[in-house]
Amino acid sequence: MNQGQAHTAHSHLRSALCALWLLLVVLPTSAVAQQPSTVLHFTSSAVVSHHVGRLTWDSVPHVRHYQLLRRYPNQDSFRPIATLTATTYFDTLRRVICADTVSYLLTARCVDTAEGSPSDTLLLSDTVGLFFQDNIPTFPPHLRLCSVDTLLGQLRLSWYPSPDTDVLGYYICMGTPCLDLDTVWGRLNTTYLCADTLLLDSARQYSFRILAFDSCMQASPLTPYFHNPALTLNAPPCSRRLTCSWNRYINMPDSVARYVLHYQLGHNTPWHHHTAGVQGPFQFDTLVADLSTSLIRAYLSVHNTADSLTALSSILTFAFPQPDTPQYASILSAHYVDTLSAIMLTLQVDPLYPVDSCRLVRALAHNSFSDGSYRWDVFQPIATIYPSVEPNPQQTFHFTDCDFNRNAPAFAYRLEVPDRCAQRFILSDTAVVTLPPKQEPAAWIPNIIKAGDPQLGKLCPSLVAPTAQNYTFEIYSRQGQRLFSTHNLGDCWDGTSTLNKPLPQGVYVYRITCLHTDGTRKTYTGTVTLLH
Repeated sequence: MNQGQAHTAHSHLRSALCALWLLLVVLPTSAVAQQPSTVLHFTSSAVVSHHVGRLTWDSVPHVRHYQLLRRYPNQDSFRPIATLTATTYFDTLRRVICADTVSYLLTARCVDTAEGSPSDTLLLSDTVGLFFQDNIPTFPPHLRLCSVDTLLGQLRLSWYPSPDTDVLGYYICMGTPCLDLDTVWGRLNTTYLCADTLLLDSARQYSFRILAFDSCMQASPLTPYFHNPALTLNAPPCSRRLTCSWNRYINMPDSVARYVLHYQLGHNTPWHHHTAGVQGPFQFDTLVADLSTSLIRAYLSVHNTADSLTALSSILTFAFPQPDTPQYASILSAHYVDTLSAIMLTLQVDPLYPVDSCRLVRALAHNSFSDGSYRWDVFQPIATIYPSVEPNPQQTFHFTDCDFNRNAPAFAYRLEVPDRCAQRFILSDTAVVTLPPKQEPAAWIPNIIKAGDPQLGKLCPSLVAPTAQNYTFEIYSRQGQRLFSTHNLGDCWDGTSTLNKPLPQGVYVYRITCLHTDGTRKTYTGTVTLLH
């Protein structure tokens, strides 16, 4: 072979190697694996941390540069990640690999001077894999607050986020032992509102712990226990000495500086404050000398040293026990039920008190003044409620008020319980029920039905409250022939005639007439398309 032929063969070989290089970038691993082995080899490969791998390879003479390619487990082809002249590379993964292999391939572009004028030669290595397994627990969050949300009246937990960026969320458990409560997703979602049922016992101390977990489901250690501020109020029988006690609060990151007890003696009176140190005692006694003061309200606030964080307990109401009166009489709930056009009330009286009869009184509101307040009528008795014949340890009563003026904007209710001497009534707190605006009569009727379809095969009109009476539902053809008629609210048209024969596909006319219970007579007409 002469020198010209050798140069031509060398040029052809160089073109073939360049074409091979282009295929490496786009072909999947299966195609690359079929290439012949070369003199370029990886000498070592190791995972040096849960997201960093070290690769080392043979040094090749006359190398211009090396190019390292990587393929993640979910990729079909290798992608270039670095062009370098050194023979060692530390690859830091930018995505999380949970117990899987990342593959690497190396190419080297060399200067070939064997046949005279220099030219480039492309060398290809074998494939090497690194097994990454993120089994390192993530960093835990740090506690911030466990407090009562005064707006919602529920316990709210808050914490500082985990410093680990690969955090999917936080797991919250409750109690001792700590049992599953809920999961909060997102590294920066660092608050949790507990269910309102946790505050049914307002004086109870609850325990919470939190851990963070990453995308490989590796969990951090649990935080120390959260504890909410828990306040209790009590007084000995026939005594006017009130004892307020609370738990030690340990959640704040920069420690607790002081406890402040806020208490109010009776309605519409100034709030008093008592400050206690962090060493205790966690108790405060006060003598309520005024015999007319029977109701005490109190709550606890906990402040940190920087005075930037405040945790609150729930607000407690305490009634001094009286020898001849019940300790409490309450309206537990009062709300308007639109479907019944009635106000439902749940009442409760001290079960230790033998109630002969209770009296429910009601006041009517009139149009509001310019400042948004109402003008109220005098409370009038509307019902006498006797204890249930059935055993009722809680001594609760249910009452449905249907006889009221629907045009009034609001109603106020009180429960009056007579004392043992029948000389005076013990009054509950006032419960105010605001009525929603009257809903205009309306109807919803589909405009397409498909014969035989289990879900779309019937035309079932839906009337919006108030409820309808004297109801008629009719279907007509476009020529005016009546094909269907009913007076029952629940009846539907299934695309058949009065003889139960299927009707042809087309457009039909419906007509609905009814008298709503508010006295409004309505007629609803329109068209419906029947499809087959």
